[in-house]
Amino acid sequence: MNFKEVIINIRNGHISPVYFLSGDDYFLQSIFIDEITKALSSSLPFEKNLVSGEYGDYQNLINSLFSDSLFSEKRLFILRNPNKISGKTKDDLFKYLATPNINNCLIIIIDKVDKKTALFKNLSKYIQPLNVLPPFPSKMADWINFLINRSGLIISKEGKDLLREICGDSISHVANEIEKIKMCFLDNSAVGLKDIIKFCGWEREYFPWQLSDALGRRDTKGSFRIGKSLLSRGYDSSMIISQVGNFFQELYFFILPKIDKESLPKTGWISQSLVRKIPTYLNNFSINEIEKIILLLYKSDIQIKTGKLSGELLLIPLIYKITTCNVR
Repeated sequence: MNFKEVIINIRNGHISPVYFLSGDDYFLQSIFIDEITKALSSSLPFEKNLVSGEYGDYQNLINSLFSDSLFSEKRLFILRNPNKISGKTKDDLFKYLATPNINNCLIIIIDKVDKKTALFKNLSKYIQPLNVLPPFPSKMADWINFLINRSGLIISKEGKDLLREICGDSISHVANEIEKIKMCFLDNSAVGLKDIIKFCGWEREYFPWQLSDALGRRDTKGSFRIGKSLLSRGYDSSMIISQVGNFFQELYFFILPKIDKESLPKTGWISQSLVRKIPTYLNNFSINEIEKIILLLYKSDIQIKTGKLSGELLLIPLIYKITTCNVR
């Protein structure tokens, strides 16, 4: 089942004892957890537990999963990125997954999708992964419809098209704009193009990852537009350069020979929406060009830190050099 089908099941009261969310779209993760929370809290009080990151108390969580609630209440457990789980604790987790307690709901979240890892493979033996990666642009119309239906509003086709233009490929941005509109309308209200313009405006907002995408496509005009938008909305030059630097380092690591890759740490610095397009980006640059771009970005970072250049004076020439490969 896909994400939307699982949400419908949850709303109908069919809650599984275990879910495995695979992907780094934090807004989709949040929607899923909210839906589970609403479903669990609709009848009886429930207990919520969260274990996250490298230093989580995994053993305590496992012990809680195997024990029964003193008050016979439903319990929600969220286990986020258990990459460091090992030994008997890991074995106990898989033992639990084989026969989970129906009074519990365990949500396991893995942000970085790597189907080759032992953890991913072993989890997949017990639970079908539920994709929470950022959606492909071609799927955004479906997601806009899903979020509008969830809000209880009725928005015209022209209004939906403008929402897509304003929000681009960001589900969270679409949801925020719909929330703005909903505050001024009753459920089942008809919302038209003029209402979207009134509450959301015409100007599209961009995010740093979209600048990396435009640079990777060598889209000079688009990169200028996104870069200026980011600066006008208060994004710091240093942060923008850092994210672009991470992007080109990922491209560089991707094309290194395997013998060199093995000595490098796994980065995971860029979003999965960019990772999926890496082979396409690599068609636009030679390894020599990528090396020169990384050096150029390093020098730009030094200029920012020493106060020599910042803002548009730094970013616009940088974008031009990268997208035209006029790098020395």
